Amino acid sequence: SGRVLAKNVPVAGKSIIELKALKNDNDLTAVKMLHENADAYAERDFRAEIDIMQKIGYHERLVNILACVTSSDPVLLITEYCSNGDLLDFMRHRKIYMMENPQSLDTSKFITIKNQIMFAIQVAYGLEYLSTRGFIHRDIAARNILVDHHETCKIADFGLCRTVGKEEEHYHSQGGKLPLKWMPPEAIDKFDFSVASDVWSYGVLLFEIITLGATPYSGWPAVELLPRLLKGDRIERPDNCSDDM
Repeated sequence: SGRVLAKNVPVAGKSIIELKALKNDNDLTAVKMLHENADAYAERDFRAEIDIMQKIGYHERLVNILACVTSSDPVLLITEYCSNGDLLDFMRHRKIYMMENPQSLDTSKFITIKNQIMFAIQVAYGLEYLSTRGFIHRDIAARNILVDHHETCKIADFGLCRTVGKEEEHYHSQGGKLPLKWMPPEAIDKFDFSVASDVWSYGVLLFEIITLGATPYSGWPAVELLPRLLKGDRIERPDNCSDDM
């Protein structure tokens, strides 16, 4: 029970998912559900996401599942609510504010190097937990990191997350819609994923963080991405990225 506050609230991952903010006993939670026009494949994927979130367990650097409804319609996923939306939009909006108000005394709306390092560390903690539990996320990107009211980061959107056993360290995908610019060459070429794939994606995320939301591989045509990566080309180091960073 509770009161619906909004039908359109920040959510990692778009498409067939609707999200509502629910207030109950002064606590906000996010209620994720399928749109009415979602097909059987969408429902299958949504149920798989719920199942894997239950298996992952709790960690402070993840958007955690609080409850779910799977035995009746509509299927519901209730999770922690992150009021500042996804990290990509959060950084881009703050960047615009900083550029338009360079002399502002309201530094609470600025993102400093310290903030950027903390974002990176917080996501790293979440990834470390997932890997120790035998999971690969497969979609680590700023758009899939949510920012809570404390302006700390939590990994979200487990729709592509998969389990790898202790002996089987790789997961072989059957293809489908995948985030190519955040994937390593072996995943693009052979759909071969491992914990190392998440580490690669994390590196691309670091580029997003240091640039406050720039698009990776900007100017690279999609058809050139894999050949250039195999040749050894990489994202150029941002001008504001120090040697230490």
